Amino acid sequence: TACQEAPLDHVWQEPKNGRVDSSVLDHAEEALRRCFSKTKEFNRYPDNPVQGLSAVFNRLDVNHSGKVDKKELQKITTLLEFNASEAIVNGVFNRFDIDRSGYITVDEFGRMLFKLPGDKHAKAMSAIARMREALAMRAGGFETLRAMGSQFRIMDRDKSGCLTKEEFNVALDVLFGGFNLKFSVSEKINLFQQFDLDKSGTVDYNEFVRGVRGNMNDFRLDWVKKAFDILDKDRSGVVTSAEMSSIYDVSQNPAVQSGKMSHAEAIDLFMQHFDGNHDGRITRDEFVENYQWVSASIDGDDYFELMMRNAWHISGGEGWCENTSNLRVLVKHRYAPDEV
Repeated sequence: TACQEAPLDHVWQEPKNGRVDSSVLDHAEEALRRCFSKTKEFNRYPDNPVQGLSAVFNRLDVNHSGKVDKKELQKITTLLEFNASEAIVNGVFNRFDIDRSGYITVDEFGRMLFKLPGDKHAKAMSAIARMREALAMRAGGFETLRAMGSQFRIMDRDKSGCLTKEEFNVALDVLFGGFNLKFSVSEKINLFQQFDLDKSGTVDYNEFVRGVRGNMNDFRLDWVKKAFDILDKDRSGVVTSAEMSSIYDVSQNPAVQSGKMSHAEAIDLFMQHFDGNHDGRITRDEFVENYQWVSASIDGDDYFELMMRNAWHISGGEGWCENTSNLRVLVKHRYAPDEV
C-alpha cells in the first residue's frame, strides 16, 4: 500500500492506477484538438489556433484567471464534450504542466497542445514531457536517469563536463532507447537548443539530467523542509548521524535484527542516500536534492504529502493524506465528546 515506512533504498513509486501510457495521451491530445476545432472561436481565428483556444478558455474560465488547474480542466473538457476518463484528462494536464506548478496558463496550454511550426520551445517541452512519462511508467525509471551521469561521463570524450551535439544525440538514444522512446532528428535539435543555454554548442549533462527530472513545486518543497527541520534538532542547518539516529528507527531492519549490521552502520548506510559529498553529514540542500528525485516519480501532491508524513512521522493530514504511521489513542472524556 501507499502507507508504509520509507524503504532503505528510499526509492518511492506512486501506485500505477492513475498512470496513463504515453501513446494513449498522444491520442487524447489529437481528440482534444478536434474538440477545440469545433468551437465557434476556432472559426473566428482559423489561422491562429492558439488565439482561438485562448478565446475558448476566456469563455469557459469562470474566474478569468488566465490559467487552469486539474479540476477546471476537467470541467472545460466536459463542456467541450471531450469524452475521456479522469485519469486521461489528468494525464494530459501533467504532460502540459512542465514546471509542476499545479496550474497551466492558457498560452502554455495552447502552445503545448498545437506545437505550431517554428515553436521550438513548445516542441522541446513536449519531448521532455514524454521522457518523464516513460521514466515514470517503469519502476526505478528516474533512478536510472540519475545514474546516467556516469554514462554521460563515458561519452564525454574530452572530459569537459559537457556533451557536443553528436554526444547528446547518442545519450538520448542510449538512455531512452531502453524505454522504447525514440526522437526524430528535429526533436533532438529542439532539445539540444533548449539545453544549450549559453549557445556554446554544448550541453552540461548534469543540467540536462536535472532538466528532464524537473523540480518540486513549492507545496512539496515545504514538506521536505518540514522533514529536515524535524531532523535538524539544533537548527545548525546540518543533520549529523546522532540526530538521524534519534529520529529514524532502524531496529526493524533485517540486517540489524540478524546481527549482520550494527545500528550505527545502518544509520550511516541510510544517510548515504542524502549525503551528496560523502562527508558524513546532510545539509538542507543535499536533503532537498534527494527528494527532487523522489518527487519526480510521484504525480500527485496528495500522495507526496502522505509519503512525507508516514516516512518522518508527521502527524495530521486529512482524507487520503492522513498519516497512518503514528500511534492513535482514543481519549474518552467524562463530560466531553471522545477524541483521537
